[in-house]
Amino acid sequence: MSSVSQNFRFTLLAALLLLAGCASLQQASSQDKSLLGRLLPQVTPLASQQDPVADAAYALVVAEIALNQGDTALAVQHYLEVARSQDNPEIAERAVRVAVYGQNLEAAIEAARRWIELDPTRVEARQVIAAIYVRQDKIQEAFTYLDGLIRTSVLDDAELFPPLLGILAREKNANTVLAVSQRIAFEYPERAYAQYLHGMLAAQNGRSEEALRFLNRSLAIIEIDGVHSARAKVLLRLGRPGEAVVSLRKAVESNPDDKNLRLTYARLLVDVKQYEAARVEFEKLHQASPDDAELLYTLGLLSLESQRLDDAEKYMMMLVRLKQREGEAQYYLGRINENRKLYEDAIEWYEKVFVGEYKFDARLRVADMLGLLGRTDEALGHLDGMLKGSQSDGSLVRIYISKGELLRSARRYPQAMEVFDTALGIVPGNSDLLYARALVAEKLGRIDILEADIGAILKTEPDNAHALNALGFTLADQTDRYEEAYTYLKRAIEIMPDDAAIIDSWGWVHYRLGDYDKAISLLRKALSQFDDAEISAHLGEVLWVSGNQQEAKQIWQRALKKSPDDPALENVMQRFIP
Repeated sequence: MSSVSQNFRFTLLAALLLLAGCASLQQASSQDKSLLGRLLPQVTPLASQQDPVADAAYALVVAEIALNQGDTALAVQHYLEVARSQDNPEIAERAVRVAVYGQNLEAAIEAARRWIELDPTRVEARQVIAAIYVRQDKIQEAFTYLDGLIRTSVLDDAELFPPLLGILAREKNANTVLAVSQRIAFEYPERAYAQYLHGMLAAQNGRSEEALRFLNRSLAIIEIDGVHSARAKVLLRLGRPGEAVVSLRKAVESNPDDKNLRLTYARLLVDVKQYEAARVEFEKLHQASPDDAELLYTLGLLSLESQRLDDAEKYMMMLVRLKQREGEAQYYLGRINENRKLYEDAIEWYEKVFVGEYKFDARLRVADMLGLLGRTDEALGHLDGMLKGSQSDGSLVRIYISKGELLRSARRYPQAMEVFDTALGIVPGNSDLLYARALVAEKLGRIDILEADIGAILKTEPDNAHALNALGFTLADQTDRYEEAYTYLKRAIEIMPDDAAIIDSWGWVHYRLGDYDKAISLLRKALSQFDDAEISAHLGEVLWVSGNQQEAKQIWQRALKKSPDDPALENVMQRFIP
């Protein structure tokens, strides 16, 4: 047989085996291994065969059978023998993969070296060797191989380095990986991708300051696709969101047609709560892709967040017409009309939501709208209808809380208490229900129930700022236990220093303790953050008692226009303005 026909026969057989190879990397049963053990002693060693091609083909068949039967050690042995004897890089490559699968790293290195010898232009072999050395924590050896690859490769850095990043990023021993990538960065200070490689790996492994330094070095040379996004994430991790925004804004200005970069920038603006700026960027993306459902949905949400209700409605209606994210769009059309105080229209949209994650919430909001329309009994009937279906504990809690809150808003406190008593009988110890019942107990003057319920919450959630606030405020407002109230509220304000309701309570306890100046300062701050009738009532009272009756009246009158039926305002004005 001629050498040409032998090579053709061998190559064809090898190709068939390679095609089947990945599927055969699996374990066999003990019975299969036993069968293989009886057959293999009859196999003549490779070296004693007369036809080298037949020898090699036979060895490959044995190797694949062994692999299929779960005997990876035997498979590695035979593949390595064939790789040594045959000038076929595909066999050497297969030997590498089988050896790695069998965790025989020394055999894998030998096979990879043979692969390099047979196909010097293939970079994967050097990458495999480097990865194996990394797993063995052999920093010098890994660096040497990668350095050789970088020095001899004819590929552009944009083609050469991303696969290296992918290989090193998969390895778990971070210290070795970073030692290797840092040596590469230092060895090639003028190559942006070498700096980028180490910067990305440092970022992946939590070394944010180091990552930022090397990403900055890469940017000082050239701009690499994705580096701005990576740099922004690192800056966010370092608590420097302003710099992250500036970095991406400059990048977008330099690359205005890069849609992915602009999308990353827009998402970052959302993350840092710069919603209006984000909306502008998403609008530019929308103009380029007017039927992109995700862009329409995001624009709708951002417009709703910034109270641009007409724009929000436009985008959500486009989704409805496109029949894309229809359930979510219908839900938010309900929210838009709710914000406009068009409660009947809101109900119509909420009732359309029959699919998607917002279906349950939409049904709850129908009850809220009915309550706002003064149709409390109808709302209660609607919620009772929801209770008749099969519900999880979480859903039951939400329904009962909605029902109790409706009754509390209607000042039907005894009925609200009955609702929460019933709910706690079904879902005992639930913190949300205990908290809701405590608020009703406060309205009924049942401080004992409030203390018991809040105390039960604090046993399991000692840092629940809202529970601490409810207990502290009630003690300050309805008892003379001011020092105790101060203790609870101090803990609450330490946990949530920017919460307007907690700032209001913190100011109120200072008023009760006689520190009027501190109380006024805190209450002004709370009112500036949240224009609320109860906060206005509190601030007005402290101002009145401090001698500033004129400003107190102005604050109360302004709050009265917005909330004419608020009980806190009614109470304070009756006490101070007969």
